[in-house]
Amino acid sequence: MAEIIKITDRISYIKATEKPLSADVGIVEGDEFMWIFDIGADESVPMSLNKIQKPKNAVISHFHPDHMGNLEHAELENIYLGGNTFKYAKCGTVVEDDVFFDDGEKIHIFPLPSSHAKGSLGMEIGDYAFLGDATYSTMKQGRVCYNASVLKEEIAVLKKLSAKFFLISHDEKFIRQKEEIIGELEEIYNKRNPKESFIWI
Repeated sequence: MAEIIKITDRISYIKATEKPLSADVGIVEGDEFMWIFDIGADESVPMSLNKIQKPKNAVISHFHPDHMGNLEHAELENIYLGGNTFKYAKCGTVVEDDVFFDDGEKIHIFPLPSSHAKGSLGMEIGDYAFLGDATYSTMKQGRVCYNASVLKEEIAVLKKLSAKFFLISHDEKFIRQKEEIIGELEEIYNKRNPKESFIWI
């Protein structure tokens, strides 16, 4: 069984693992639903989630297997994902614009531009926003990089969020200050060469 770690009365998570590679899984308790952000790939995750009696909705950040590998093993009412992720999952509701649900707390699901994975989503509740891997780089021509225009869009989206803390999957800290993450991304963006589309790290 995977350990469920409490952050607040409503927000918990299951820690990421390396073997097997499995993303951090967010859990938000609404009045009607449990909202699961990413479903991981470790088989112990759905075992723990399925023991929760309340009906569950899942938000999948992006299409990489460590974030959505357990989809077919979890008992879910609704699945929300980006268009690119839908191509892999072949199920669920595609989110193209900001979506809000009132479930005791306001649940905000939003598209998040990302160099790491096209069509990423985030989920915000109160002071916290789950971002998955969206702030990470990608690989191009064997080199680590960010797409400059996508990074600029991502920073703009993150600045508009009211959350004070960002939850970054696979990060040792996991819970990070909003200002710290935006500062790191702006520092990367400021290294761009205006003549190139990519920022090489």
